[in-house]
Amino acid sequence: MEEEDNPIKVGDIIKDCYKIIRSITDGSDRMIFCALDTSMKQVAIKLELDTGEQTAVCIEAAILKILDESIHIPQFFRYGIHLNYKFLAMELMGPNLIDLVNYKNLYKFSLHSILKFGIQAIETLQVVHSKGFVHRDIKPGNFLIGNSSNTSGILKLVDFELCKKIHKVDGIITKPTNKGKFRGSLMYASLNSHKLVELGRNDDLISLLYILVELYNGSLPWSDIDDEEKIQNLKQHYHGRKLLKWLPKQFLEFESCILSLDYTTDPDYAYLISLLKQAASENEIDLNAPFEWEEEMNEERDRIIKNHTKKSSYSSPDENQTELTEYTATIIEEE
Repeated sequence: MEEEDNPIKVGDIIKDCYKIIRSITDGSDRMIFCALDTSMKQVAIKLELDTGEQTAVCIEAAILKILDESIHIPQFFRYGIHLNYKFLAMELMGPNLIDLVNYKNLYKFSLHSILKFGIQAIETLQVVHSKGFVHRDIKPGNFLIGNSSNTSGILKLVDFELCKKIHKVDGIITKPTNKGKFRGSLMYASLNSHKLVELGRNDDLISLLYILVELYNGSLPWSDIDDEEKIQNLKQHYHGRKLLKWLPKQFLEFESCILSLDYTTDPDYAYLISLLKQAASENEIDLNAPFEWEEEMNEERDRIIKNHTKKSSYSSPDENQTELTEYTATIIEEE
């Protein structure tokens, strides 16, 4: 959309609280901006055309408020209406896993990063599920790192548009009787989604397993295929050692544990985490060590500060405004 056709533009102030400073994504009915609040802190502003119906921004705002206490969920600030748009002010995030892995020469992460991310992702899903929701769109693009040097090692889950309440009858989780719809992305959706079965907590975990396999191996057996039926057939064929042959042996039990679940079964999140920790121990991996991208970002940050110091009469730049421009999202240095 051309800026002159866009009713929301850089410099606008929303509700006397948020001054828009740059566009992140642009569209005719949905936009995301970076803005400054009254304390000069950068926040994300999502706007969606107000159609009079429940919108994705409305759904996300409601769910973020419910999940707000978790460090693995972006912080909710405010929801309201501006002009003809519903808006959501929330924590500004850094790049997602796709951005981070694309920055590397090979499309894959180290086993250390896979295990550490897997543990955080399970913790995140446990929070979402404990609040009574199934995410239904677990994919690498929906896991973002924090937007500061202090939070670039924390993965946060976003995009709750497809999120749905877990079905309960008289307070007891009960398998839905209605036919489901395909939800998620072809690459990471569970077989239940292909079969149009209503998705549960187990399906979020299957999608996570596919992510871990892809980001460690560099691809999935169906990565280059677009046909849904062919992808479904490959997912039915590739499991166990066929899917997990390059990963530590604990992943066989990890997969088996998830596949044993149905809609009503409570996942044993602690056991799944223990399997990943066991894999780390057997491979002499220190899970307290930073992610590989944290080290790369620190090196880039040091380079920016060093170059700035050479050009500036000041001893150092304002660290709160140091941006890592080689990443798709801004990483702000915070004290």
